[in-house]
Amino acid sequence: MVRVVWEVQGVIDENIKKVTLVSALHDYVLTWYIKHSNDNPNAGIANILATLNREFSRPKFEAPSIIGFKEIMMLPGETHWELDQRLKCIICEANMDLMDGQHCKWFVASLMPHLRNAVSQQKLTTQVEALEIVMRLHETPM
Repeated sequence: MVRVVWEVQGVIDENIKKVTLVSALHDYVLTWYIKHSNDNPNAGIANILATLNREFSRPKFEAPSIIGFKEIMMLPGETHWELDQRLKCIICEANMDLMDGQHCKWFVASLMPHLRNAVSQQKLTTQVEALEIVMRLHETPM
């Protein structure tokens, strides 16, 4: 996007390019850029963009968030509602736009094995529906 703006406006000055690049960056990336600029004050725009692309390639950038989802499991004594709230906090911290179906899959995957097996047999469309089914299963005697 930034490159297109430079081309349309005919920007060739390195300092102007750096200023427009910084204005397009957000939180985590901006923090990275500030550190990179302090460590490499004479880096040209080509070097900055190449390093930026390498640093934030999709799989590497999303890895910490995805690891958090893979590792979440229902704790002993934890209620289903508390598990759901913990999962929602991780989603919020990861700053991800998550479809309800994916939230539902991660919720079901984090349940205790006996509940996970029973819930995965159901045709679930939303996470709220999964939570309701888990609560009903938990209330019924086995």
